[in-house]
Amino acid sequence: MPKYHFEIVDVFRLEDPVGVDCTNDVQAKTVAQDIAKQIAIDVVSDSDSDRNVVVINDNGDEIYKTPIKT
Repeated sequence: MPKYHFEIVDVFRLEDPVGVDCTNDVQAKTVAQDIAKQIAIDVVSDSDSDRNVVVINDNGDEIYKTPIKT
């Protein structure tokens, strides 16, 4: 099963050194959307920040990016 890394990116990049096993790219995108929703709930709103969850596949390619909307 492929491993995907879910990194938080705004001004800085918070890398995901462990990653998560997902069946495919579609499942990885769903996981990224769930992470973004949870961060939006947990974090105080910062309207000036352009924050995203970025999905990196096993090859190190960025395959998806979803915004964290607070």
